[in-house]
Amino acid sequence: MLMISQWMTSGCKKINGMKFISKEKTGWGITSKGKKHPYSIKIDDWQKAGLKMESWARIDRIVSTSEWRMEKKIGDLSKADLLKITQLIAEHVANTFHEFSLLAITNPEGKFLQVYDERWDCWLFPYYRTVDNNNKSNIDEKASELLQLDVTTEYVAHAVHCKYSVSDDVYKQYKHTLYKIALKEVPQTMDCGTFDLGEKQYAWKTLKELETDRNTIEKNDDVIAFVKTKCK
Repeated sequence: MLMISQWMTSGCKKINGMKFISKEKTGWGITSKGKKHPYSIKIDDWQKAGLKMESWARIDRIVSTSEWRMEKKIGDLSKADLLKITQLIAEHVANTFHEFSLLAITNPEGKFLQVYDERWDCWLFPYYRTVDNNNKSNIDEKASELLQLDVTTEYVAHAVHCKYSVSDDVYKQYKHTLYKIALKEVPQTMDCGTFDLGEKQYAWKTLKELETDRNTIEKNDDVIAFVKTKCK
């Protein structure tokens, strides 16, 4: 059975027993998609679902479900939206999070170091799996290896993101921990627009360049907004 609890009453519309949060009524604009809550997931085919404006479902408010009841309750959703929501519900109910630590490394010009990830086929902030013990020390070591310098990172913030994993073709719950480094000088091997380190390609990019790169912003807009908000 699909159960929903503690829903906000303003700016909501019910579709076959499931409520969706309306962008127009709430006026949310924290991330590039206008999502205030990390567990909000956009209903892409909102018009086909009978909604009058762009809307989001709150995954964290759905506390249990079954396949048959899900189909009955939100049958107005498109197959793509239904698949997206059920994948995230499964992760949320199981309390599954994919934890990664992100590096916001800036050069003296204020540009951010980006790595071209072949699995995602776009530019990403350097990232590493978060470890249970001494994660800060682990990230300091990874950053020093990457830059070939002895550096110490600064913890910035952590956040939860519900997003599509391009590499695994599935929607996931992520926990991202953000660390930053401001370089006063850039190693000679990295003092150019694009360059190779090991087998990977890197580049220095402004946030505006990332936001105007359609391919990158479509796949990583929530992380770009996260860094933009926290690393002012």
